[in-house]
Amino acid sequence: MAAVADTWVRVGRIGKPFGLKGEIVVHYYADAPDRFAAGARVFVLTPAGRVEATVADSRAMVGKFVARFVGRESVEAVKPWAGCHVEVPAAALPPPQEGSYYEYQLLGLRVYGADGECVGRIREVMATGGNDVFVVHGDGREFLIPVIDDAIALIDLEAGRVVLKDLEGLIAP
Repeated sequence: MAAVADTWVRVGRIGKPFGLKGEIVVHYYADAPDRFAAGARVFVLTPAGRVEATVADSRAMVGKFVARFVGRESVEAVKPWAGCHVEVPAAALPPPQEGSYYEYQLLGLRVYGADGECVGRIREVMATGGNDVFVVHGDGREFLIPVIDDAIALIDLEAGRVVLKDLEGLIAP
């Protein structure tokens, strides 16, 4: 797993321009809407690399923001950012609440069955609406593990592992 200082965390994706004065729709991933408050510093991951951007102002909508960035006051200035991801350094994130984790902390963790055998590593965390799902790859197979109390016995970031409960059919062939 990469060191926190070297890790970038996606906090949103830029949609299409909104109006003609440089505003653009930002779909946010995290439950920290202040991430796009006036004065917030974020990084836009463009095809040419990360571009630092400061939010000039924004207004909330359901599941998204309409934001304007300092120095980008026209539709032409923001249009190239459409579809780009918005990131922040992991070190800039507040600590997660107890029992919560950032996605970057979970990716790559080894997943063990209730019998202690390693079944693979977490390759993706899917948001499904009701609960997240770990996409685990191992031995040429893919497992979809619901992130619910009935399925997960332990998440141990320091040991780099997740232990599953003995739930019928969870990792069956």
